Amino acid sequence: MIKISITSDERKELEQFRRLSSSKDSEKALMILLCSEGQKVDQIAAALKRNPHTVRDWLRRYKKSGIKGLSRNYSPGRPDEKRSKIKEHIVAIISNSPVVHGYNDHVWSVPLIAHDSMQKLKITVSNDTVTRALNSMGYSYKRPSKTVPARGPSKEAKKQAIDSMLERIKSLLSESETEIYPLDESHFSTELYLVRGWFKKRWPPQNRNKRQAGESHFLWMLESHNTKILLEEIKII
Repeated sequence: MIKISITSDERKELEQFRRLSSSKDSEKALMILLCSEGQKVDQIAAALKRNPHTVRDWLRRYKKSGIKGLSRNYSPGRPDEKRSKIKEHIVAIISNSPVVHGYNDHVWSVPLIAHDSMQKLKITVSNDTVTRALNSMGYSYKRPSKTVPARGPSKEAKKQAIDSMLERIKSLLSESETEIYPLDESHFSTELYLVRGWFKKRWPPQNRNKRQAGESHFLWMLESHNTKILLEEIKII
């Protein structure tokens, strides 16, 4: 029976090795971590679907040579100072909209983070480096969620605005030159609705096996002289 005890620093080193190495080498580090938690060789082999002799061999290599025994190509060395600075910069900016920092964009993209880092830190960084930093910090690339602004209009103000629009539409409908056209949604650009950015991962993840209700959209265009009003009807299906 092989027993392995590791310090907190060695655990961090193994976890870093898992993130930066190939899947095969990452699995070797997992063997060491599982062994340090008290699991036996047969248990580790069954969980990873590996031969017990293979597991036992890597455990012995780690006991003999440490993390260097798991891969000839890996050496933790000195921490990457550039990536460390980028991570600190990401933490400082990503909680706020890019608008706060003087940009027209409303979500942080990789090129925008790289540009902002170059402007403020005077560091030239690749998009790939920014992406790896974001992934290691637990951020994911997705569409931004829609929230009601803190200074949004009151319920009564919204009702008044809707009533005003309805009266305007009724007024236009009474005019002889007013036309209403059914629209094909495929002719509209969806660029504004597909903007994505980097956000903190939601955990636990959503249950993707749960069926979600879909939506059916019907679009109409009301046109009168120089006035055009887009009408959309949404039905839950």
